[in-house]
Order: sequence, then structure tokens, then C-alpha cells
Amino acid sequence: MLTKTFQQLKKSDTNIAGGKGASLGEMTGAGISVPSGFVILTEAFEKFLDEADLRADIRSELNDVDNNKMHTVEKASKNIQGLILNIQVSSNIQKEIKKEFEKLDTKFVAVRSSATAEDGLEYAWAGQLDSFLNVTEKNLIESVQKCWASLFTPRAIFYQFEKGLQNSNISVAVVIQKMVNSEKSGIAFSVHPVTEDENQMIIEAGFGLGEAIVSGQITPDAYVVAKNNNKYK
Repeated sequence: MLTKTFQQLKKSDTNIAGGKGASLGEMTGAGISVPSGFVILTEAFEKFLDEADLRADIRSELNDVDNNKMHTVEKASKNIQGLILNIQVSSNIQKEIKKEFEKLDTKFVAVRSSATAEDGLEYAWAGQLDSFLNVTEKNLIESVQKCWASLFTPRAIFYQFEKGLQNSNISVAVVIQKMVNSEKSGIAFSVHPVTEDENQMIIEAGFGLGEAIVSGQITPDAYVVAKNNNKYK
């Protein structure tokens, strides 16, 4: 099985669905209103690498990286992403992805990277990899490959070396989720990200899709909420 619906996943499934996919499964199971979708499991990415015989080439490129020399990071990134993007995904992988896509009965989806090391106590992969909005069936597989390839952007490679993860078995799942054309959207931090005050929750909000906030395209409104009395400013 290369895919699982949100209903089939829970927070302990990070190793197969990544941090984002596992969290969406947990929220769905808890009855929270989550736009429906499914996760292309890490097994699909691993199968793609094996079928294309890319592992040795990727390892060779990473062996040439010196994270103190940015040009070596950029060179490895360009070469590895080229390898991943220039090989056609096998028909058996495509067939299962498209079958699940059709079950969503929607024209547009969000295609979101979900790293297996995301949002841990020591490592913060969230936001490091790529996501794509308003994707149609026509460019679905291409967008999935771009998510896979984003595990090797210059930023992601540098982060792996900085944290000593270059020899770890980090993989990436891909979340396929119905698009919601939101009037307003936001991001919530359960603990103040700067002061680390556990009593303060931070909400950053703006009009339109949340991608504008995440990417820094807009300066969002910010609200500080005290958990002990629900007062905010």
C-alpha cells in the first residue's frame, strides 16, 4: 500500500506519513473539521528511488558536500533534484495516486511535503520543504515529484548537515488535500516561539490563503493569547 487516507492514520504514523500527514490523521480521528485527503506514504518515495536506481547517485552527490562551502551544497542540490525530476514515475505508483485523487471528487488539491523528521523536539523540518496549491490532476504527479525533490533543496541539505542528519534515513511523504479557498487563514503557536512562555499562544492571521503568511508575502496580524484567562492583545 502506497497511500492511506487521513482516517487510516494517527500521530504515531510519522515514520510512514511524515509529521504533517500523521497530525492530519490524528486531528481527523479526533473529529476536528479537516479538509479530506490522503497521504502518499514514504514507501512510494522509497519505491521510486529503488525503481530509478538513484540511491547511489544521491549518496555520491551528498558525499561531495562541505556545508561550510555553499557552492558544494548548491551543486549537490541541483544535481539531485535534477535526477528526481527527470525520471518518470512508474505506472504502478501513478495509478494508485490517481485512483485516490479521483475519490476526493474535487478539481483542485493542495500537494504538501511531509518529512518524517518534522516537528520533533530537536529538529524542525516544518516549512523546510515545498508545497503546492491549486494543483489539478494534470500536474498532480509532477507536483508530487517536486515535493520529493524538495528534500534536497539547498536549504534542506544544509539543514541536514548542520544537524548531523546527512547519514540518517530521512524520507518524505506527500499530503494530497482538498483545497479550501479561505477568506481568512492563520498560524497558531501553542507556545510563544520567541520568549518560550508556555502560557502564551501566538496566532498570526491574514486574508486569503495561509501560504501568503508562511512564505512571508504579507505581514500578518498577530495576537497573543494568555492560556490561563483567555485574554488577548
